[in-house]
Amino acid sequence: MHENAIAAVVGADAMPVEPQPRTKKRLKAPTLLEQAVDVFTQPTQLFTRLADTPRWGGALLLVIIAAWLWVVPWSLKVDADALYRPVLEKNGSMPAAQIESVIEITRRFMMPMTLMAVTFRNLFGTLFFGLMFWLVGLGTKAERKPKFLQAVSASAVPGLMLVPYFLMIGVVSALRDVGSQIPDRLAPSGLAFYLRPENPKLYALLAQVDPFIIGFFVMTFLATRHVMRLKNKEAALCTALALVVSLGWRIYFWV
Repeated sequence: MHENAIAAVVGADAMPVEPQPRTKKRLKAPTLLEQAVDVFTQPTQLFTRLADTPRWGGALLLVIIAAWLWVVPWSLKVDADALYRPVLEKNGSMPAAQIESVIEITRRFMMPMTLMAVTFRNLFGTLFFGLMFWLVGLGTKAERKPKFLQAVSASAVPGLMLVPYFLMIGVVSALRDVGSQIPDRLAPSGLAFYLRPENPKLYALLAQVDPFIIGFFVMTFLATRHVMRLKNKEAALCTALALVVSLGWRIYFWV
C-alpha cells in the first residue's frame, strides 16, 4: 500500500508541466522630454523606439509653443508699414487708400494673425509631409508597409531640431531693433545673417545654410529610415521631397 502511494507521488512529479503562456511585454513610448533630448543625443535609438510606439502630438505642440515665443516679441516690434508697403505697392493693382487700410489692419492684428499662421502652418505642414512620406512608403516593395501614424511621427519629431532656432529668433527680437525684417532674417545661426546679400532670393537660400535647418533634414532622413523602416534610397527620396517643398516655400515667400 505504501509502495502504491509512493508510486503515485513519483508519478505525479513526473507528469509534464504545461508551460505558462508568456505575456507580451508592452513597449513604452518615449516621453516628450526623451524625444526633445534624444533627437540631439541619440536619434537612431529614438526613432527605432518610435517605430513600435509612434508619437507626434507632443513634439508638434512643443515646436508650436517655441514658435509662439518668437511671435510675441517680433510682432510687438516689427514695422508693419516698412515690411508690407513695398510688397503691396509692387502689386500695382491696389489703390493707395486700400494699401493704407490693409497696413493699418495688419498692424492692429499682427500678433493674433501671426500666432494663427504659425500654428496652422506647423500643423498642416506636419500632416502634409507625413502624408507625402506615407505615400512614398506605400510605393515600396516591402512586405510590411509603414503606417500613416509612423509617417506623421517621422514628420513631426525632427521638428524638435528647430526649437533652439525659434528660441534664438525670439531672443534677438526681444533684444534688438527688428525694423522690417522677417523672423528668419534675425536668426544668427544662418550664413545669410553675416553675408547679407542684396538679392532676396539669394538671401533666402543662404539663410537655409543653418546648422539647425540642416539638422532638421538629417533627422528627417533618419526618422523616415528608422520610424517607417524604409531603405536608404527611399528615406533619401522622402528627405529630398521635404527639402524641395520647404526651400521652395521659403524662397518664394521671402521678403
